[in-house]
Amino acid sequence: MKAVMGMLAVALFSATAVHADGKTPVIGARSYIAGSAAVTVTGAFEIRADIPINTKASMSDGEMTWLQYGDSGSAEPNMLLTVSPYEVGFGVAKGKAIATAGAADCTGDMVVTGVSIIGKYSCKGVSSYDPSTGQMGKVDIEIKLTAQS
Repeated sequence: MKAVMGMLAVALFSATAVHADGKTPVIGARSYIAGSAAVTVTGAFEIRADIPINTKASMSDGEMTWLQYGDSGSAEPNMLLTVSPYEVGFGVAKGKAIATAGAADCTGDMVVTGVSIIGKYSCKGVSSYDPSTGQMGKVDIEIKLTAQS
């Protein structure tokens, strides 16, 4: 599982979501106590789930943020959102079917306060892979997320 998370994190570091103001949100150091992500994926694989935040696997250190929804690598739907000073990236998965989204794929924004993060993103034509079929495909992703600290 650690290897899968590491590979996903590397893929996400190269992804950038487009924000309304053209800036990457600044998130101060914090831990998280509650939140969820409503994730809809259509296309090569399907997800329709409200996924609770994994408070033990989510954190912000003042420069980087990792918001893990569900359990990475599990058969159940899960999502990792990463935020750095330069970029925002998403990885959504269900079992071994996975898609990572970046700037060319997404529009959206997030609002960051001292106690919460609220975001909404739409990602179209995202490349995906399903190792159970060995096929590459395309998916559309809709995300509405919250995280409370």
